[in-house]
Amino acid sequence: MKSVLTLVALSFVAWPSDCSKTSVNFPPFNNPYPPAYKSTATGLYPNGASTRPAAHESLGLQQSALVRPRNAVGAPDDSAGRIVLLSVGMSNTTAEFSAFQQLFAAEPRRNPRLVLVDGAQGGASADAIVANPALYFSGVDVRLTAAGVQAPQVQAVWLKLADAAPNQPFPNDAQQLQAEIQNIILNMLMPRFPNLKLVYLSSRIYAGYADTNLNPEPYAYQSGFSVKWLIAQQLGGAPVWSVAAGSAPWLSWGPYLWGDGVVPRADGLSWPCSDLAADGTHPSTTGQAKVAGMLLDFFRTDSTTRSWFLAKATPPPSPPVVNAVVNAAGYGAGLATGSLATIFGSNLADATAQATAMPLPHSLATTRVEIDGQPALLYYVSPTQINFVLPPTSGSSLTVVRGETASPAFKLQVGFWAPGLFTLDGRPDGPVAALHATGSVVDSASPARPGESIAIFGAGLGIVNPLLLIPIAAPLVDIAGRPATVTYAGPAPGWPGLTQVNVTVPLDAPTGAAVPIQFKLAGQASNLAGIEIR
Repeated sequence: MKSVLTLVALSFVAWPSDCSKTSVNFPPFNNPYPPAYKSTATGLYPNGASTRPAAHESLGLQQSALVRPRNAVGAPDDSAGRIVLLSVGMSNTTAEFSAFQQLFAAEPRRNPRLVLVDGAQGGASADAIVANPALYFSGVDVRLTAAGVQAPQVQAVWLKLADAAPNQPFPNDAQQLQAEIQNIILNMLMPRFPNLKLVYLSSRIYAGYADTNLNPEPYAYQSGFSVKWLIAQQLGGAPVWSVAAGSAPWLSWGPYLWGDGVVPRADGLSWPCSDLAADGTHPSTTGQAKVAGMLLDFFRTDSTTRSWFLAKATPPPSPPVVNAVVNAAGYGAGLATGSLATIFGSNLADATAQATAMPLPHSLATTRVEIDGQPALLYYVSPTQINFVLPPTSGSSLTVVRGETASPAFKLQVGFWAPGLFTLDGRPDGPVAALHATGSVVDSASPARPGESIAIFGAGLGIVNPLLLIPIAAPLVDIAGRPATVTYAGPAPGWPGLTQVNVTVPLDAPTGAAVPIQFKLAGQASNLAGIEIR
């Protein structure tokens, strides 16, 4: 737990004060149960979902199965052919895809038949491409030739576009961008790339710091609706988007990149101003790396990309085995939606690895955890233990996938509340993981004091769909049997699945090296940890 607490302590570091617009208070599309924006439904897919509908998933898998190495004229050639993943877009897109190419070059599991070509170009906004497609695609042709590939080998596209200096009111701005992207895909990409099967779309990163009218907020955020509505047309069976008729490629969200400035998303993503260049619109080096990491994580974990993005995996000598799935805090049997959990077993990973940046990845050391077929967010993997985040929905079946070898399915029972407390030494009855208001750790060298406000960390305050109208359980904290005043209970900002409870140590609390402390929710009690009070 000490590593988790160290990460939490780092969140007290302040970002530069000259970046004033750190939030615009819009709901990210991929947050659990996102609210509407200007009376318009958010969510990546219909009904606020963050995952593809089953029928569209099935169609995507069919299209993915058609992606294979091809020669210069497009004929299948598994021994010497190439698969081209092409980027299409503007200056932000080329900066981010270039960083992605560097990560891909260092990816040990990359498919040697796959070639990444950056077709995105500075100044190539959606409206500019529509106005002069010949200029843009002459640049794409140069990039393809330089990479030693040809148009018939392009089979997948990552597309990220926006308009320059948008000024129309919502939803007109998003509808215009939607129409332009449709024009580019159907009338430009399809005729040029006869074997194009898959198009993955992303919208803009945060632009609240922008000091120009190139593409500031709210237009950067609203570009997400252009993508959402475009994909919804295909989901709704619009003839112009028919994959079966050969009219269009299959469309899907790629990684969703927007986050509300320094306000962390449910997966931990945030956009401090250090991730943006001086204009507040283009990503800085760290911002480019952040998007590149999200692209790499997406392409090596998505069900429709793994088969052609990664080389065929050699099965491990023994498949993964799941022995138990428990609350990561205190190792109790209770599991809660959206909360941290731990898997114990054998052959779970090739090596020990942990997440080093936000947002959390969906794979580490060739291992991923799937809940009802969807990859979960990972903190840590080793051959015998995995720490991961349960999805905001309940989930009923878990598998650990190492390479492409899956464990037998493990049945889950997930509720809304399952309190647990983290401890500094990992023992359920060890010293509780807690911070003083200054951000320093509560321990024997710096004990808590009666009347002091501290933050304790655990898991189990789950995510509840607001439409269910279920009363939220009042959190209780007992210190030596005395009720501590709770001033906050909820997610630890920036750390997915982690619960933070701010409490005031009772004035009459006894002193000692291991005063008992317990977290309670809806009649359920956590492990009984200890806290030093002096």
